[in-house]
Order: sequence, then C-alpha cells, then structure tokens
Amino acid sequence: MSNGIETLDDFLNQTIEKTEKKEEKKENPETVKIEDEFAKLLNDFINQDKKVIASPKDETLDSFLSQSESGLESFITPTESTVEESNSTAPVAQPMPQANAEPMQISPNETLDNLSELANLQTIKVEKEQVTQEEKTKLKDEEKELARAVTNFRDGVIALAEKKNLKVPETDYNEDMLYPNYKPSVGKKIAQHLLDCWDVINKYDPENMKRLSKDAGDEEYLTFAESLTDTDMQLAIISYVEILINLEICEVSYEQKREIVQKNRIKKELYDEYMELQERRALFIKKLKEKNFPINAEKLIGNYFKAAQKDADGAYKALTKNPAMFSPIEFDKIHPKFFGLIKVTPEDGIKANQKIGEFIKKLKV
Repeated sequence: MSNGIETLDDFLNQTIEKTEKKEEKKENPETVKIEDEFAKLLNDFINQDKKVIASPKDETLDSFLSQSESGLESFITPTESTVEESNSTAPVAQPMPQANAEPMQISPNETLDNLSELANLQTIKVEKEQVTQEEKTKLKDEEKELARAVTNFRDGVIALAEKKNLKVPETDYNEDMLYPNYKPSVGKKIAQHLLDCWDVINKYDPENMKRLSKDAGDEEYLTFAESLTDTDMQLAIISYVEILINLEICEVSYEQKREIVQKNRIKKELYDEYMELQERRALFIKKLKEKNFPINAEKLIGNYFKAAQKDADGAYKALTKNPAMFSPIEFDKIHPKFFGLIKVTPEDGIKANQKIGEFIKKLKV
C-alpha cells in the first residue's frame, strides 16, 4: 500500500493519531493559528454579504472580492485589533474597517478661529441693526433741544411736587411725537402741559411767584430764576424759558419746511402739466402728418399752444375754423388734379384749410 501504509494495523494507527491530534486542537483553542481565524472571519463576511446581495450562480470567490469596494487587500492587511482578537480565548467576528476610511480630525485652533469669526460677524450684525434703529429714531437739532427742555422742566416739577405732596398733571405728549419733524399739534400738547404744571409751581412757592409780572418776558424769568435758592425751582423756571424759545424755533422751521414743500409741489404740478402739453402737442403733430395735409404741422401746433396760453377758448376756435391763421397753407404740397393737367388754385387752399379744421375738431387728443 502507498503512503507508508503496508498493513491494516498501520492504517488504523495513523487514523487514531489523526483523531487524537484533532481532539487536542479542540481541547486547546489557544493553539489556533491566525491564518485559521482569518479564514473563518473571511467566510463569515462572505456569507453575510450573500444574504443581502444575490450573487450569480457562476460567481467565484475571486470575482466577488474584485467587485467589493475595499478589495482583498483590506481583508488580508493585519491590524493590531485583529491580532489581539485572534489570540484571545473567545474570538468574536468584528466588522473590518474600510481601507479608504480615515477619521475626521479637527484642529482645536481651527475650531476656536471659526467660533471667533462667527462671534465677530454676529456682533457686527447687531451693531448695524442698532445703528439703523438709532437713525430711524434720531431727532433733528431743533426737536432734540425741545425734547431736552421738556424733560428737564418735567423733572423739576416732579421734584417740587414730591416735596409738598402735590399732584403732577398728566399729559399724552411723548418724545416720539417729535419724530421725524415737529408739528404744531405736538406744540399745542407741550404748551398745555406747561400751563398745567405752572399751577404746581405757584402752589409750591406762592410768595416768590408773586414777584413775577403777568407780562414777564424771557429776561425777567431768567433773572428771577437766578435769585432763587431752590435748585429744583430754578431748573423748572429755566427749562420753561428754554421750551418757549425752542417752540418758536421749531414753529419757524416748520413753516419754512412747509413753504419748501409747497413750492416743490407747485413745481411738480407745473412740470407734470408741461409734460402733458408736450405729449398732446406731439400727438397733434403726429396725427396731422399721418394725413399728409399741405401745412407745416410743427408750426401750426406750436403757434396754437402759444396762443392758448393767453386765450385757450379763442385759440381753439381759430384752430378748428381757420388753421391757416397759425400756419399758412403750402400750395406746393397740394397735388394737382387729373395727373397735373389742372393746376392748383386758391380755392384748393381754402378747401384744404377747411378740411384741416374739421379734422382737428373731430380729433380727440
């Protein structure tokens, strides 16, 4: 017999030795080689993919590996985790990492820079919004001075009222009413509030208030305020004078602005009227030229509009009855009759003049 087996006893002995070697391998799992473990992992991986992807019947192991994204190299490249798992007492199949997959790394400095840039952009946006809001509510110089004076006056009156338990008059005026421009209706609210608060000042110090004359002017009020020792009362009196001055300034400024607005409105109306006349003039000329009348259309309509500025009705009557009054009939533009055999006569000019008048009368422009 071949392979060193001469007798039946030799064959049985070799079979027993092989069986004992297999049992020793089962009893000692630590002696499992890395190649055997890798082969087991590879078979498990192939079986898992076959459950999901229906492979052709004639597909081989080499074709399957060649069509996979990672290829055979991703499986046979040993890693530290694979070696450690193969040496462990209870090996477990783990999914192998892809060959092209790389962990995403973000630099701490880069992250901080991005956060800082984002914070700066957000700050700039907030600042722009604040500036825009301030521009919308920003008062002009005249209105700003008036608002400051009213605030100071009211603070002084409130301080006086608290000292003697007096009631401060209410008002529906607020500083926002001065935006974008001062208006006389707002000035009336302020003036009424001054009169109401003046009673508080009289009740607070009636003896000193008797020193003021009924027709006191700005200089007398300021001189009176300088003689007072109560700073709150001084503030109220001085602010009262400032309010009167700034109210007058705002009134004058308002009237000036109103006059400018009125002038601009008149200019716009005149301009619109002028443009409308120009359009009508161009339309008249266009319609006359379309009829090829023997007359200078530009001269006719131009002279008519000049005359209409002085007497519109009379100019229109003349235009419809005798257009030649504004521009003469051009006989050279009248076509002779019968192929030039009959010459143009003055009667032809009269007929053309009447025809032009009738056309303009029926024309709606």
